[in-house]
Amino acid sequence: MEESRRKEYFAIKYCFEGEENKIKLALDSYTQNKTDLSDVNRILELYNIKCFFDKYECIKGWSEEEYRHYKLQAQKTENEVKHFFLGITEDTLVPIHEACDVMFRDDFWTFFYKYRVYKKIPINRFAEIIDGLKMSPNALLENRRFVEEFDAEIAELLKEPDFGARFIVDYYLRKSDRKEKYYLPKSLSKEDKYNVVKDYINGDIVNANVLDLIINGKSNNTNQFVVDDKLRHLAKKRYVKYWEDNTMPVMTHETGVSVSFSSDNPEMDLKFENEIITAKYNSNWIKENLDYPTLLNNFIYLFAYVDMYMRCSLTAGNLKQGIFESLFSTNGNGMYRGGQSFKLLNGLANMQMHGYVNILNGFDVHIEEIIKWFFEEYLKEEFEAEGFVCVIPAITDSLLSKYERMATIMDGATKQFKLFVEEGEIDREYYEMISGSVRYKDIPSFIKNKYAYANSSELQREMHDLFSDQSMLSYTEKAKDKHNTLFELLQTDVLKVDEIEVYNQDEFEWLRQRETILINDNKVTLNYERSWVLYELYNKGVLCLQYRKSEEIRRLIKNGEIIVGSTLLSKPEWEYFNYVLNKSEFANGLDLRNKYIHDGNSLDEKRQQNDYMILLKMFIILIIKINEEFCLRDKMREEGTDFYELRLF
Repeated sequence: MEESRRKEYFAIKYCFEGEENKIKLALDSYTQNKTDLSDVNRILELYNIKCFFDKYECIKGWSEEEYRHYKLQAQKTENEVKHFFLGITEDTLVPIHEACDVMFRDDFWTFFYKYRVYKKIPINRFAEIIDGLKMSPNALLENRRFVEEFDAEIAELLKEPDFGARFIVDYYLRKSDRKEKYYLPKSLSKEDKYNVVKDYINGDIVNANVLDLIINGKSNNTNQFVVDDKLRHLAKKRYVKYWEDNTMPVMTHETGVSVSFSSDNPEMDLKFENEIITAKYNSNWIKENLDYPTLLNNFIYLFAYVDMYMRCSLTAGNLKQGIFESLFSTNGNGMYRGGQSFKLLNGLANMQMHGYVNILNGFDVHIEEIIKWFFEEYLKEEFEAEGFVCVIPAITDSLLSKYERMATIMDGATKQFKLFVEEGEIDREYYEMISGSVRYKDIPSFIKNKYAYANSSELQREMHDLFSDQSMLSYTEKAKDKHNTLFELLQTDVLKVDEIEVYNQDEFEWLRQRETILINDNKVTLNYERSWVLYELYNKGVLCLQYRKSEEIRRLIKNGEIIVGSTLLSKPEWEYFNYVLNKSEFANGLDLRNKYIHDGNSLDEKRQQNDYMILLKMFIILIIKINEEFCLRDKMREEGTDFYELRLF
């Protein structure tokens, strides 16, 4: 339809000031019997006009008499829609749909289902007409009665890989907050779904993101559709071939990590330029400080495995994804979303461990021995925590033997710590009776109020307003687009109340009522204590309560807007551990613990070495967190109370 003709129609969704004049023209034409009632667009225009009068009780510039007159005319059009759609036949259905302007398409489908126009479609022409209507699988499956009417026919369409496979994969494997409800035909069996996805993988045309979902996604309903190891393997091979066939040397984007230990290097030099991390460390400084406490502290102060609040710096929850990372990453059910920043920082941490281990081995110092010392000597001498046993592998053991042993020791360390927290001691006989491993999310803490997490949509809204570069609140006529976020604007510039854009005034008032911002002498400023709390929650996903006494946090806990947890690892941390070490939660997990314990590891020695460095990295993070626990316990014993213990009286 030509644009000039499209502008003639009135549609409530596209009604701007001045568009109301089309109402008079349309209704005058209708009352004078000049409206072409065989034109689907004129019919749906009349429907939109009636909806307009149902929604609005007056029209700007119209007198009350004029409004009542045209509203009465609009009410008379109600039966025209019903009459038109009931008159559609199998031969006119597709042409009418093709003639329907895009602005009325949603209305067309509303009445297509309401008046059961689909019953005019004969079984033998179903596929032909559906193709003519250009119905996607999503459109085909959104109405329950329609699906029940053509159950077998819809099932046959979905068995076509080019038509049904992507919908099946998205429906069962993609993580979504979808509000739409779809109704799959009962005659489409679990085996049918599996086979159509398999045929899609083997087809000539595939989509890399769909393959990624098949490889790493987790079905949200395993009774209806499941991806087994065979299908994942098939998808992985096809994924590799896809990129071999579709790599175009048009653009290159180099990312990487470089780590060096040398006597010529400064004590620490870390740079990030052009998407490449360069890290330099002085090997002489390490050589001169070979005591075990310092060697462990290097992971905190030299390699920054944790931040100043002892939160692990390497989790995906600790790193906000950029817009391009979000666009090109696959968000499947049960998938851990890391992104490029996550991969870079973990690549850096892995190479730090690799270089550090090599340097220490050259000084006849071994990480495994430091781990043993921490559990068997340090905890006993520093905190009177006795009973921890850590039987490390021999230095001469093979890499595979070391890996399996250290993975087992790591399991034992978590079980022993859990027992010590719960019982106050490690009864070896009792310990040996405990079967199975401890889930990382279930490792307890000495501290009742250790972590805090956001627990309200209002806090999420505040964080978006302050810190998201998608919020419009940072724009002012004076500053234009100078600032990416409202937080940045209020930190660097003076914002006066009369400079707030009209369309932002309601949100600023809401933030003022929430005490997120303050307004004094016509100036807008941040409530810095609340802003700090929101900033930590937005960027890190968790607050570590024992490092900062805050009345603001106490108030939010009391109000229920922040919930408190008591575990060794915070939620971002135990999710990270699960991603790296097993597949209990994330289908795309590295599974580095289970692969080696169950003989499913790679046979490539270089890969084994890299995996072992990652395992040691995770063990060191666990040690840092356990050490923090004992330090916090001593601190709270000295203070005699927990600042965040709420007394309800």
